[in-house]
Order: sequence, then C-alpha cells, then structure tokens
Amino acid sequence: MLHIYYGNGKGKTCSAAGAAVRAAGRNKRVLFVQLFKCSDTGERAVLSQLPSVELYPCPKELKFTFEMSKDELERERGKYERTLEYIKERREQYDMIVIDEFFTLLDCGFFSPDRLYEYIKDLSGGDSEIILTGHGVDERFTALADYATEFVCVKHPYDCGVQPRAGVEL
Repeated sequence: MLHIYYGNGKGKTCSAAGAAVRAAGRNKRVLFVQLFKCSDTGERAVLSQLPSVELYPCPKELKFTFEMSKDELERERGKYERTLEYIKERREQYDMIVIDEFFTLLDCGFFSPDRLYEYIKDLSGGDSEIILTGHGVDERFTALADYATEFVCVKHPYDCGVQPRAGVEL
C-alpha cells in the first residue's frame, strides 16, 4: 500500500520513522531512504540499531540546492537517479520502503511529475508498504495513495527565529 505524508507541518519524517520502527518491531524488513538530508539525524541513530532496517547512505554534509552550481545540481540529480534505481532493483527484498523527502525531487525540479508518478505507480504495485514524505504533492499522487495525510503548520518556533534543535527537529 502507498502512504503519503505531506504538507508544511512538522511530523512527516517522525511519522515515517515511527512506521519503520513499528514494522521492524514485527520483524518486517525496512529500507529507509532520506533524500536532501545529512546522516546526523536522531531518527537515523535509532533506526541504525534495528537489525531489520537498512539505512540508505546519506552524505555527512549537504548544501541547499539554492547554494549549488549548475554542475553540482546535475551531480545531485544523478545521485538521486541512482538512488531511485537502487530502490527499484531491491524492492522485493523489503516489506516497507520509506522515501523521506521524495516530493522534494519535484520541488527542486530534479524530475518531472510524470516521471515520478510512473515510478511510484510501478513501485507501489508490489507487496511492500511504500511511504513517501514531502511538502507539495501533485493530486495524482494522493489519488494513487491508499493513505494520504496532510500535515498543516499552525504555529512553529521557526517563525520566531528559533533554529532547529537536536532531538526535536534534527
């Protein structure tokens, strides 16, 4: 089944990580992929302790896309193309596949909505639970989903200039 957690509110990654923990607690095999994130996150620290969870590698440091040169952006796009291929090639090995910040691939213009829609349509056709997170979502994806949950920000400390805090946002 396909799960989509989207919107501008806090909690999408936490929900996806919680689902991965729940699945691992039932001895399900989980592939947890984070795009546009560095390796030093609290959820990765916990998930790395679970034997049935595979964490796809993240870079130690990462620039924001608006800070990248054209060549750097093209290298990033290529990296994410290889990541999607890795997931597709191994999908039968997992009971659950989480692709955190999947929809950021669209937000940043790395792939067309049509390309990613066909990818997810194909990927979600198997027996694995597929969980995707991100901000903006084309309505075709929510129509395809079995679960679609929108996270809406009502109030957040970022609005007052508070920086991300380890153990809360990181």
